[in-house]
Amino acid sequence: MRATPEILRLAYRDFAYERRISLCFVLALMAVLAPLLILFGLKFGLVDTLAQRLVQSPANREVQPLGSREYDQAWFDRVGARPDVAFLVPNTRRIAASLSRLLNPGTGQDLQVVSMIPTGAGDPLLPAGLAVPTGLAELALSFGAARTLGARAGDRLVARIDRRRGERDEHAVWEVAVSAVLPEGALGEEAALVALPLLVATEDYRDGRAVPALGWEGTAAPTARGFARFRLYAASIYAVAGLAADLAADGVQVRTAAVEIAAMQGLDRNLSRVFWLIALIGSLGFLASLAANLLANVERKRRELAVVRLIGFPTRSLILFPVAQAVLVALLGAGAALLVYLPVAVALNSWFAASLQAGESICRLLPSHLLSALAATLLGAAAAAAWAGWRAARIEPAEGLRDV
Repeated sequence: MRATPEILRLAYRDFAYERRISLCFVLALMAVLAPLLILFGLKFGLVDTLAQRLVQSPANREVQPLGSREYDQAWFDRVGARPDVAFLVPNTRRIAASLSRLLNPGTGQDLQVVSMIPTGAGDPLLPAGLAVPTGLAELALSFGAARTLGARAGDRLVARIDRRRGERDEHAVWEVAVSAVLPEGALGEEAALVALPLLVATEDYRDGRAVPALGWEGTAAPTARGFARFRLYAASIYAVAGLAADLAADGVQVRTAAVEIAAMQGLDRNLSRVFWLIALIGSLGFLASLAANLLANVERKRRELAVVRLIGFPTRSLILFPVAQAVLVALLGAGAALLVYLPVAVALNSWFAASLQAGESICRLLPSHLLSALAATLLGAAAAAAWAGWRAARIEPAEGLRDV
């Protein structure tokens, strides 16, 4: 079994002896593989960045109802149990979902007509670590609202709502605590996230109903309550279209970011087609060139290889000779291509740094991508050497006796 290591050593010595020709093979592979790595890095980095922005932005997973209708508790229980629903909470009529005024006594700053958005555990607008407002006297402020009011988490504010009952104008005032302030960009408008009971209480008050917990007088509240709207977030951006279709079939018209999501998916598909087309053309051209050159190398060395057969090396050793040289070309060419790719990727990411967020890259490859590229290169090179190996195996030992 010494034949295999010996033929590998001979293949390497021959590869090193004809180093100029070998270098040409390596540079040719680098010239094909390096642009492919850069192109795939751009494709993966760009699409991955767009996808992450879509995934991380709660607005892209939101399914917003168009108009109002009556949703009972059974509807919320049924839809909320779906595996493609990440968050669902009832919402009141739009006209009732606001505070007439919100005042910060500490700074004297106030806001008029502050929208109230129902929230709860698991709300995508509330990052992990921020306290979820509960009860009738807590709220979480958007970054813009907190900045205008000069408020921080833990501050106490004065809230007011107005109503007209009969022929009289009335208002209710109570104190609320700021449980959290949302990060900048989480919610664009000046608004407050509140627990559903507070939103229901303000709707009841505006409808002339009593809210005993806050001492607000009025008529008795209904025992069975329906809701005019809802806040709904899909489990992922890829579940949005199916969820919207099912709701539409149920008679609920909604608005989603499905168009933007489909555009990103279409971009991914089209870029993949372009990449694989270029990769196929470039790879086939190089492999054809490598196969032809390896075959020519075998033909040039027919006498030497015949002598190798004559001194006792088996047929498989001659097949292994061009294959081993092809693998050497693949390894060195892939390494050279990687050395070209790395500084180019760094340069591209630095050029686009101003438009990228933390952790994003415009050109990026994972270790699995590089390993896959290396494996494909080795397999392609070995396949290209198969023709030359087949011709080498057909060399007769007697040819080594010629010209002796």
